[in-house]
Amino acid sequence: MPKRSIILVADDIEDRTDAGKRRSQAIRFAASVLAERLGAELNLLYVEDIKTLPSARFDLSGMQAWHDRHQHVLEETGKQFSGLVRCSLQSGSPVEEILKALRSKTPPELAVLGTRGKEGLQRLFLGSVAEEVIRRANRPVMVIGTEAQKKAWFLAADRLQLRILVATDLGNSSRAAERYALSLAKRTGARVFLFHAPGDNFRAMVENTMVPGMVPDDLDAILARVREDAVKTLQKKTGFFQRHGVACDYKLEESSASSASLIHQEAQKDYSLVIMGTHGRNVVLNAYFGSTARETILNATIPVIVVHSGR
Repeated sequence: MPKRSIILVADDIEDRTDAGKRRSQAIRFAASVLAERLGAELNLLYVEDIKTLPSARFDLSGMQAWHDRHQHVLEETGKQFSGLVRCSLQSGSPVEEILKALRSKTPPELAVLGTRGKEGLQRLFLGSVAEEVIRRANRPVMVIGTEAQKKAWFLAADRLQLRILVATDLGNSSRAAERYALSLAKRTGARVFLFHAPGDNFRAMVENTMVPGMVPDDLDAILARVREDAVKTLQKKTGFFQRHGVACDYKLEESSASSASLIHQEAQKDYSLVIMGTHGRNVVLNAYFGSTARETILNATIPVIVVHSGR
Protein backbone atom coordinates (compact mmCIF):
# COMPACT_ATOMS: atom_id res chain seq x y z
CA MET A 1 0.00 0.00 0.00
CA PRO A 2 1.56 3.36 -0.98
CA LYS A 3 2.48 5.74 1.81
CA ARG A 4 0.32 8.76 2.44
CA SER A 5 1.79 12.03 1.32
CA ILE A 6 2.37 14.63 4.02
CA ILE A 7 1.35 18.28 4.00
CA LEU A 8 3.30 20.52 6.37
CA VAL A 9 1.15 23.24 7.94
CA ALA A 10 3.25 26.04 9.44
CA ASP A 11 0.91 28.12 11.59
CA ASP A 12 1.54 30.89 14.11
CA ILE A 13 -0.82 29.77 16.88
CA GLU A 14 0.38 32.61 19.12
CA ASP A 15 -0.91 35.42 16.91
CA ARG A 16 -4.35 36.12 18.39
CA THR A 17 -4.98 39.37 16.54
CA ASP A 18 -7.95 39.49 14.17
CA ALA A 19 -5.57 39.34 11.22
CA GLY A 20 -3.69 36.45 12.81
CA LYS A 21 -6.87 34.47 13.41
CA ARG A 22 -8.03 35.09 9.85
CA ARG A 23 -4.66 34.00 8.49
CA SER A 24 -4.64 30.80 10.57
CA GLN A 25 -8.19 29.95 9.55
CA ALA A 26 -7.30 30.33 5.88
CA ILE A 27 -4.14 28.22 6.25
CA ARG A 28 -5.99 25.43 8.02
CA PHE A 29 -8.88 25.47 5.57
CA ALA A 30 -6.64 25.24 2.50
CA ALA A 31 -4.48 22.51 4.02
CA SER A 32 -7.51 20.47 5.14
CA VAL A 33 -9.24 20.59 1.75
CA LEU A 34 -6.06 19.70 -0.11
CA ALA A 35 -5.25 16.87 2.32
CA GLU A 36 -8.75 15.44 1.87
CA ARG A 37 -8.42 15.47 -1.92
CA LEU A 38 -4.96 13.89 -1.80
CA GLY A 39 -5.62 11.48 1.06
CA ALA A 40 -2.66 13.11 2.77
CA GLU A 41 -1.57 13.35 6.40
CA LEU A 42 -1.18 16.77 7.99
CA ASN A 43 1.85 17.78 10.02
CA LEU A 44 0.92 20.86 12.08
CA LEU A 45 4.11 22.70 13.03
CA TYR A 46 4.55 25.57 15.45
CA VAL A 47 7.99 26.99 16.16
CA GLU A 48 8.65 28.78 19.42
CA ASP A 49 10.69 31.70 18.17
CA ILE A 50 13.66 32.19 20.48
CA LYS A 51 13.28 35.93 19.97
CA THR A 52 9.95 35.86 21.81
CA LEU A 53 11.09 34.12 24.98
CA PRO A 54 9.23 35.48 28.05
CA SER A 55 10.92 37.93 30.42
CA ALA A 56 11.44 35.05 32.83
CA ARG A 57 13.58 33.28 30.24
CA PHE A 58 16.20 32.38 32.84
CA ASP A 59 13.55 30.89 35.09
CA LEU A 60 13.29 27.23 34.15
CA SER A 61 9.80 26.85 35.61
CA GLY A 62 8.60 29.89 33.65
CA MET A 63 10.09 28.56 30.45
CA GLN A 64 8.52 25.16 31.03
CA ALA A 65 5.11 26.75 31.56
CA TRP A 66 5.59 28.76 28.35
CA HIS A 67 6.45 25.58 26.46
CA ASP A 68 3.57 23.58 28.00
CA ARG A 69 1.07 26.27 27.04
CA HIS A 70 2.23 26.11 23.43
CA GLN A 71 1.96 22.33 23.44
CA HIS A 72 -1.60 22.51 24.78
CA VAL A 73 -2.69 25.13 22.22
CA LEU A 74 -1.05 23.15 19.42
CA GLU A 75 -2.86 19.95 20.36
CA GLU A 76 -6.18 21.78 20.66
CA THR A 77 -5.61 23.32 17.25
CA GLY A 78 -4.87 19.89 15.81
CA LYS A 79 -8.32 18.72 16.90
CA GLN A 80 -9.89 21.27 14.55
CA PHE A 81 -8.69 19.29 11.53
CA SER A 82 -10.40 16.25 10.11
CA GLY A 83 -8.29 13.28 9.09
CA LEU A 84 -4.81 12.35 10.22
CA VAL A 85 -2.96 15.16 12.01
CA ARG A 86 0.42 15.04 13.70
CA CYS A 87 1.44 17.98 15.89
CA SER A 88 5.05 19.13 16.11
CA LEU A 89 6.35 21.77 18.52
CA GLN A 90 9.89 23.01 17.93
CA SER A 91 12.01 25.81 19.35
CA GLY A 92 14.39 28.03 17.41
CA SER A 93 14.26 29.95 14.17
CA PRO A 94 10.90 29.51 12.38
CA VAL A 95 12.59 29.62 8.97
CA GLU A 96 15.23 27.03 9.84
CA GLU A 97 12.76 24.66 11.52
CA ILE A 98 10.36 24.79 8.58
CA LEU A 99 13.21 24.14 6.15
CA LYS A 100 14.47 21.31 8.36
CA ALA A 101 11.02 19.69 8.20
CA LEU A 102 10.99 20.05 4.41
CA ARG A 103 14.38 18.31 4.21
CA SER A 104 13.61 15.46 6.60
CA LYS A 105 13.98 11.78 5.71
CA THR A 106 10.25 11.64 5.01
CA PRO A 107 9.73 15.10 3.51
CA PRO A 108 6.25 16.54 3.09
CA GLU A 109 4.83 16.96 -0.37
CA LEU A 110 4.46 20.67 0.21
CA ALA A 111 4.28 23.28 2.95
CA VAL A 112 1.30 25.55 3.58
CA LEU A 113 1.86 28.91 5.25
CA GLY A 114 0.49 32.42 5.29
CA THR A 115 2.01 35.84 5.02
CA ARG A 116 1.28 39.06 6.83
CA GLY A 117 2.18 41.15 3.80
CA LYS A 118 3.73 44.56 4.20
CA GLU A 119 2.77 48.12 3.42
CA GLY A 120 4.77 50.92 1.84
CA LEU A 121 8.42 50.11 1.18
CA GLN A 122 8.07 46.94 3.24
CA ARG A 123 5.52 45.65 0.73
CA LEU A 124 8.50 44.64 -1.40
CA PHE A 125 8.71 41.65 0.91
CA LEU A 126 6.18 39.04 1.96
CA GLY A 127 7.54 38.87 5.48
CA SER A 128 10.84 37.38 6.62
CA VAL A 129 9.58 33.85 7.26
CA ALA A 130 7.55 33.36 4.07
CA GLU A 131 10.18 35.10 1.96
CA GLU A 132 13.05 32.94 3.16
CA VAL A 133 11.13 29.65 3.17
CA ILE A 134 10.05 30.13 -0.46
CA ARG A 135 13.52 31.19 -1.51
CA ARG A 136 15.29 28.22 0.08
CA ALA A 137 12.68 25.43 0.07
CA ASN A 138 13.35 22.25 -1.89
CA ARG A 139 9.64 21.40 -1.93
CA PRO A 140 6.59 23.26 -3.27
CA VAL A 141 5.26 25.95 -0.93
CA MET A 142 1.63 27.07 -0.87
CA VAL A 143 1.30 30.63 0.40
CA ILE A 144 -2.01 32.17 1.45
CA GLY A 145 -1.55 35.88 0.82
CA THR A 146 -3.34 38.70 2.60
CA GLU A 147 -6.01 39.02 -0.10
CA ALA A 148 -6.66 35.28 -0.19
CA GLN A 149 -7.03 35.26 3.59
CA LYS A 150 -10.15 37.39 3.20
CA LYS A 151 -11.88 34.73 1.10
CA ALA A 152 -13.69 31.74 2.55
CA TRP A 153 -14.50 29.94 -0.69
CA PHE A 154 -11.19 29.17 -2.34
CA LEU A 155 -10.47 25.47 -2.83
CA ALA A 156 -14.13 24.90 -1.91
CA ALA A 157 -14.55 21.35 -0.68
CA ASP A 158 -17.86 20.98 -2.52
CA ARG A 159 -16.39 21.92 -5.92
CA LEU A 160 -16.36 18.85 -8.11
CA GLN A 161 -13.22 19.83 -9.99
CA LEU A 162 -10.31 22.05 -9.01
CA ARG A 163 -9.18 24.57 -11.61
CA ILE A 164 -5.43 25.14 -11.53
CA LEU A 165 -3.91 28.21 -13.18
CA VAL A 166 -0.29 27.52 -14.12
CA ALA A 167 1.60 30.74 -14.80
CA THR A 168 4.46 29.75 -17.08
CA ASP A 169 7.29 31.63 -18.74
CA LEU A 170 7.66 28.62 -21.09
CA GLY A 171 11.28 28.28 -19.94
CA ASN A 172 13.38 26.43 -17.40
CA SER A 173 12.11 28.35 -14.38
CA SER A 174 8.59 27.02 -14.94
CA ARG A 175 9.29 23.37 -15.72
CA ALA A 176 9.24 22.15 -12.13
CA ALA A 177 6.01 24.06 -11.52
CA GLU A 178 4.44 22.48 -14.61
CA ARG A 179 5.51 19.00 -13.46
CA TYR A 180 4.00 19.54 -10.03
CA ALA A 181 0.79 20.86 -11.56
CA LEU A 182 0.58 17.70 -13.67
CA SER A 183 1.10 15.48 -10.62
CA LEU A 184 -1.43 17.39 -8.52
CA ALA A 185 -4.03 17.40 -11.32
CA LYS A 186 -3.68 13.67 -11.98
CA ARG A 187 -4.31 12.85 -8.32
CA THR A 188 -7.16 15.28 -7.76
CA GLY A 189 -8.88 15.22 -11.14
CA ALA A 190 -8.21 18.94 -11.57
CA ARG A 191 -8.37 20.88 -14.81
CA VAL A 192 -5.21 22.80 -15.73
CA PHE A 193 -4.98 26.13 -17.54
CA LEU A 194 -1.54 27.12 -18.84
CA PHE A 195 -1.18 30.90 -18.87
CA HIS A 196 1.63 32.82 -20.55
CA ALA A 197 1.95 36.61 -20.43
CA PRO A 198 5.04 37.74 -22.39
CA GLY A 199 4.42 41.46 -21.89
CA ASP A 200 7.71 41.98 -20.04
CA ASN A 201 9.61 40.19 -22.80
CA PHE A 202 7.88 42.18 -25.52
CA ARG A 203 8.75 45.48 -23.86
CA ALA A 204 12.36 44.43 -23.38
CA MET A 205 12.57 43.38 -27.02
CA VAL A 206 11.19 46.69 -28.22
CA GLU A 207 13.63 48.62 -26.04
CA ASN A 208 16.59 46.55 -27.20
CA THR A 209 15.80 46.84 -30.92
CA MET A 210 15.03 50.54 -31.03
CA VAL A 211 17.40 53.22 -32.19
CA PRO A 212 16.56 56.46 -30.29
CA GLY A 213 13.48 57.92 -31.95
CA MET A 214 13.05 55.04 -34.41
CA VAL A 215 11.33 51.65 -34.52
CA PRO A 216 12.84 49.02 -36.81
CA ASP A 217 10.70 48.10 -39.81
CA ASP A 218 10.76 44.42 -38.94
CA LEU A 219 9.65 44.77 -35.29
CA ASP A 220 6.10 43.62 -36.04
CA ALA A 221 7.47 40.59 -37.83
CA ILE A 222 9.75 39.80 -34.90
CA LEU A 223 6.89 40.04 -32.40
CA ALA A 224 4.70 37.90 -34.66
CA ARG A 225 7.37 35.17 -34.70
CA VAL A 226 7.68 35.35 -30.91
CA ARG A 227 3.92 34.98 -30.58
CA GLU A 228 3.87 32.07 -33.04
CA ASP A 229 6.62 30.29 -31.11
CA ALA A 230 4.78 30.87 -27.82
CA VAL A 231 1.55 29.41 -29.22
CA LYS A 232 3.38 26.34 -30.56
CA THR A 233 5.05 25.79 -27.19
CA LEU A 234 1.77 26.20 -25.31
CA GLN A 235 0.06 23.75 -27.67
CA LYS A 236 2.86 21.24 -27.18
CA LYS A 237 2.67 21.54 -23.38
CA THR A 238 -1.13 21.31 -23.45
CA GLY A 239 -0.90 18.13 -25.50
CA PHE A 240 1.56 16.67 -22.98
CA PHE A 241 -0.89 17.23 -20.12
CA GLN A 242 -3.75 15.77 -22.15
CA ARG A 243 -1.76 12.65 -23.06
CA HIS A 244 -1.26 12.09 -19.35
CA GLY A 245 -4.99 12.14 -18.75
CA VAL A 246 -5.30 15.73 -17.50
CA ALA A 247 -7.83 18.14 -18.96
CA CYS A 248 -5.80 21.14 -20.08
CA ASP A 249 -6.25 24.40 -21.97
CA TYR A 250 -3.95 27.35 -22.60
CA LYS A 251 -4.16 31.10 -22.90
CA LEU A 252 -1.66 33.58 -24.34
CA GLU A 253 -2.17 37.11 -22.98
CA GLU A 254 -0.76 39.57 -25.50
CA SER A 255 -1.18 42.76 -23.48
CA SER A 256 1.98 44.80 -22.95
CA ALA A 257 1.22 45.09 -19.21
CA SER A 258 3.58 43.47 -16.72
CA SER A 259 3.43 39.70 -16.27
CA ALA A 260 2.61 40.11 -12.58
CA SER A 261 -0.42 42.32 -13.22
CA LEU A 262 -1.71 40.04 -15.98
CA ILE A 263 -1.37 36.93 -13.83
CA HIS A 264 -3.16 38.77 -11.04
CA GLN A 265 -6.01 39.75 -13.38
CA GLU A 266 -6.35 36.23 -14.72
CA ALA A 267 -6.32 34.75 -11.21
CA GLN A 268 -9.40 36.83 -10.35
CA LYS A 269 -11.41 34.49 -12.56
CA ASP A 270 -12.85 31.14 -11.58
CA TYR A 271 -9.68 29.33 -10.45
CA SER A 272 -8.92 27.36 -7.30
CA LEU A 273 -5.20 28.08 -7.03
CA VAL A 274 -2.15 29.32 -8.92
CA ILE A 275 1.05 27.35 -9.48
CA MET A 276 4.19 29.12 -10.64
CA GLY A 277 7.95 28.77 -10.59
CA THR A 278 10.79 30.78 -9.13
CA HIS A 279 14.55 30.90 -9.49
CA GLY A 280 14.88 31.30 -5.74
CA ARG A 281 17.91 33.59 -6.07
CA ASN A 282 19.00 36.00 -3.39
CA VAL A 283 17.49 39.34 -2.46
CA VAL A 284 20.21 41.36 -4.20
CA LEU A 285 19.59 39.73 -7.58
CA ASN A 286 15.81 40.25 -7.15
CA ALA A 287 15.10 37.63 -9.82
CA TYR A 288 11.81 36.13 -11.07
CA PHE A 289 10.54 35.55 -7.56
CA GLY A 290 11.44 39.10 -6.63
CA SER A 291 9.06 40.53 -9.19
CA THR A 292 6.35 38.30 -10.58
CA ALA A 293 5.81 35.61 -7.94
CA ARG A 294 5.97 38.03 -5.02
CA GLU A 295 3.40 40.39 -6.52
CA THR A 296 1.16 37.47 -7.40
CA ILE A 297 1.21 36.15 -3.84
CA LEU A 298 0.53 39.55 -2.34
CA ASN A 299 -2.41 40.31 -4.64
CA ALA A 300 -4.01 36.97 -5.51
CA THR A 301 -7.35 36.14 -3.90
CA ILE A 302 -6.55 32.40 -4.11
CA PRO A 303 -3.62 30.34 -2.79
CA VAL A 304 -0.37 30.39 -4.75
CA ILE A 305 1.95 27.39 -4.91
CA VAL A 306 5.54 28.35 -5.68
CA VAL A 307 7.92 25.66 -6.95
CA HIS A 308 11.67 26.23 -7.03
CA SER A 309 13.04 25.81 -10.55
CA GLY A 310 15.83 23.58 -9.24
CA ARG A 311 13.45 21.13 -7.57
